[in-house]
Amino acid sequence: MTPEDEVDYDVLRRLVGFHIENHSAGVLLLGSTGEAIMLTADERRKIIDTVLDEANGKTPVMVGVAAVTTRQTIENARHAKEAGAAAGLIVQPPYIKPTQNALYGYFKDVADAVDMPLVIYNNPERCGVNVEPETIARLARHPNIVAVKEAGPNPYGVMRTVELTRGEFNVLCCDCPFYALIHVVMSSGGKGTSNVTGSICPREMAVISKPWTCYRDTETMREHLYRFLPLIRMMYSESNPVPLKWALNQVGANVGRPRKPLQELSEANQRAMRLTMQRLGILDEDSYQRRFFSKR
Repeated sequence: MTPEDEVDYDVLRRLVGFHIENHSAGVLLLGSTGEAIMLTADERRKIIDTVLDEANGKTPVMVGVAAVTTRQTIENARHAKEAGAAAGLIVQPPYIKPTQNALYGYFKDVADAVDMPLVIYNNPERCGVNVEPETIARLARHPNIVAVKEAGPNPYGVMRTVELTRGEFNVLCCDCPFYALIHVVMSSGGKGTSNVTGSICPREMAVISKPWTCYRDTETMREHLYRFLPLIRMMYSESNPVPLKWALNQVGANVGRPRKPLQELSEANQRAMRLTMQRLGILDEDSYQRRFFSKR
């Protein structure tokens, strides 16, 4: 955001370039970190067009397309497809707390209407209702529904989804340390994480998110995860993306403040975040983050 609380599209392009240069597997656009719920429809469309133009086939882009109504979600998904998105991410409608049958109908209706890969984003704490594993397993039969991103405090739900889909459905998870999903997802054959911390540490989160093929992968993941766990924990010390935006500004990304009603990171958490970043070398002059964002 600019100081005038407008979307800064030039900085947005630089963020995409940061991930391309540091070999992120892809970019998730208009998720929770992207403050999507606080954007106007025109802003959302321009953000999609800007990012897809900047990515230009160099990295796949998954776009958050969810809305409260099925009709608007379909419209959002169609625009994302036309712009060139690799996939659409659909969270359950917030606040209205639909039943499992209603959730099934919501996801299926969008998948029937828009011929593009779609990912279920199960975020019960933000939305007030869980997409149960049985519902996910039903939806997994649809050819356009290709994965689920789990973002809730229910590791057993991940295991149940894998069990019901016989390990044939793609499972991702968020990096919230309090949900303890990463180990469960990766050990269950999961395909990686769709995370917050990778927005500032893409190289390290790529290692943590690499699917396991041998025991060495488990050791490498564990080594990186526990080294960066203090930073991951700080990213969830206040509402996402408040801590992340503050951290990105410290390395020169100039992403601005969160859009109100969210506030700047508290002073106590600023001190803790700065110390954590210093210990990991992120604030060093020669860190890859500082080098990239200092370029003109």
